[in-house]
Amino acid sequence: MSGVFGAADSRSRSDLERLMKAMGEAMAHRDWYVVETHTDARHGLGLGRIGIGIFNKASQPVWNEDHTVALVMAGELYNPKTPDSSGKSDEQVALDLYEEIGEGFVSRLNGAFIMAIWDKRRNQLLSANDRFGLYPLYYTCRDGRLVFAPEMKGCLCDETFPRELDLTALAQYMRLQHLLGERTFFEDLRLLPPASVLTFDLSTAECSVKAYWTFGDIPYRPEVTFEEAVEETGRLLRRAVQRLSSDSYRRGVFLSGGLDSRTILGMIERRPVASVTYGEANCRDVHYARRIARAVGSDHHWFDLSDAAWVREYAGFHLDLTEGFHSWIHAHGISMLPQARELMDVNLTGWDGGTLMGDADTLDPLLTEAVDNIALVTRLFDLLTHDYTWPSINEAEERLLYTDSFFKRIEGRALESLCDDLKTYCNYRPDVRSAYFYINNHCRRFTFNMVTFARSHVEVRFPFFDYHLFCFLHSLPVLYRSAKLLYRAVLQQQIPHLVLIPYDHDELLPTTRSLIRGAHSLARDLTRRFNRHLWPVFRERSTLYVDYENHLRADLKKWGESILFGRRTLDRGIFDPTFLRSIWARHQSGQEPHTIGKIAPIMTYEMMLRRLHD
Repeated sequence: MSGVFGAADSRSRSDLERLMKAMGEAMAHRDWYVVETHTDARHGLGLGRIGIGIFNKASQPVWNEDHTVALVMAGELYNPKTPDSSGKSDEQVALDLYEEIGEGFVSRLNGAFIMAIWDKRRNQLLSANDRFGLYPLYYTCRDGRLVFAPEMKGCLCDETFPRELDLTALAQYMRLQHLLGERTFFEDLRLLPPASVLTFDLSTAECSVKAYWTFGDIPYRPEVTFEEAVEETGRLLRRAVQRLSSDSYRRGVFLSGGLDSRTILGMIERRPVASVTYGEANCRDVHYARRIARAVGSDHHWFDLSDAAWVREYAGFHLDLTEGFHSWIHAHGISMLPQARELMDVNLTGWDGGTLMGDADTLDPLLTEAVDNIALVTRLFDLLTHDYTWPSINEAEERLLYTDSFFKRIEGRALESLCDDLKTYCNYRPDVRSAYFYINNHCRRFTFNMVTFARSHVEVRFPFFDYHLFCFLHSLPVLYRSAKLLYRAVLQQQIPHLVLIPYDHDELLPTTRSLIRGAHSLARDLTRRFNRHLWPVFRERSTLYVDYENHLRADLKKWGESILFGRRTLDRGIFDPTFLRSIWARHQSGQEPHTIGKIAPIMTYEMMLRRLHD
């Protein structure tokens, strides 16, 4: 994916040019990737950027007039054009603003970006991202050297890095199926937090990370009425969609049967627009996406995922891009990216729009009205391990998963680290603190990986993460967004023709018209009862894109066994072979639902070790 990378060494080591070359080669996954680097061995500095040939087409780095400050950047800015900035690239606008006001420049920027600035005058390297960290940056700072990259493997090109495993990260991954906060699978390798400025002083070898914006900067506005909230939310969302779809790039939407992608597609005014859907022919997403596409007249394309051949074909590529942070059972969509690149330049994603607009996962009363912090953490741990994705291993299985000696080193780390990471969020408003935690941890560390692999082929834009829309939504009383009340009202106002197509989650109409919604709900319930108790006449559609569980019992069985019971897996001394055989037998028997949520993380972690650790 697009990003910036580099190294700064206070001891001015001579291997920087070789390191920069190796980093670029390790992260250039396809022929269309563009890699540019600049090395200044005398000052101990290497600076580079990587892209996919769509955004940031001008050569980088860009320099100021006296060649003392250089900038590399990936992404784009949404700042209004001024007379002074007219005709300038986003990179030049950011550089000029840095020269004008220094490190505080980033708080003036609006967009989705990551950038790095080398300031010779201060002998300092600075890196900054947008408010939501929409372009990842991993970094390690040790022994007087800073190395940073958009992928872990870029940093791992530094042969001096010890690659010591972070056992807390392993514990989190097996229980939650993703990592929390800024952790990676390796000690001393971190993910830059959102809305942050990383500074490395080459004179002193000091490295610091500071936040320039937090969720606490969002005001609370209980005086806003529900009707006003509907009006303003609709205005802000439509404005965000128009800004991100009105330029010369070929625009497209990965269309599901949910609310987020249909909202974006329905609000795009500039045509043509491509829509892409993937999944098994009988799944809800494919059925409802077709109806939505017909209703708006988009150029629609469907890609079938009825067999498992694509899983084996793309598992390695998925691992290369997501580096183990994302289990292979979430790779659906990766196989159609070559065709998507032929149809669009940018994908306007609905990624976690439902979270922002109002989702039961984050508006659970036991979270928003938790009686104390203990109640909050226990409920959140339960949701993370059992509800937010396939159920993970439980406490008994965690004890049996590891060898005896290894379990003593890892026991209790998952829950303890969740408690530690949650502390910062406890300072926010009680009704939104769990939502903020969810956004920075579940969304950014888990579901965002689907954005990561999509960016190997197309650029991605985020209408729901518009700064003004995000802040407005989270300034409102949380009850407005519960049960999707606000969301349905906005849809009814903005795209009324699309609320007459059911929502894939519950197959109900997302309308505010109670009579219409009630009649449709009654008809749905009657057909289901008829199928269940009399005769299966009415067609019922599956809820999943892909039947990973049964694939692992058939076409993918030998592949799974080669990973779980391979010599390298068993020789590590991490996982107990007896448990691995037991959980595999349980899955193959088909007696228990959702055992794949227990097996897939083990497989993915081992795949990550073989690729990045061994």
